[in-house]
Amino acid sequence: MPLFHIQIDNPRIGKVPQEQLAKKIQNSEAVLTEMRKEGKHIRQVRSFLTPDAIFCVYDTDSEDLIREHAKRSNMVVTTISPALVEVQHDTSGK
Repeated sequence: MPLFHIQIDNPRIGKVPQEQLAKKIQNSEAVLTEMRKEGKHIRQVRSFLTPDAIFCVYDTDSEDLIREHAKRSNMVVTTISPALVEVQHDTSGK
């Protein structure tokens, strides 16, 4: 499946209490599970929290499924970009 990189702008998300973040994550995961039970191919691979945004990598068939997940999770996606090539770096110095 294609990989997509998404950005969700959310000012001050880095200051949200852990309990509130945990609820948002649980809701998002529940929606993903529900979508997969419906036969939709979508998986959130990795997420990164910054002071003012959330960045995620999705493994899915289409941008439309990402938008559906966002809507069902009560999120607003700022950008969706297809990942064309993965570049792996070895910066360990070995």
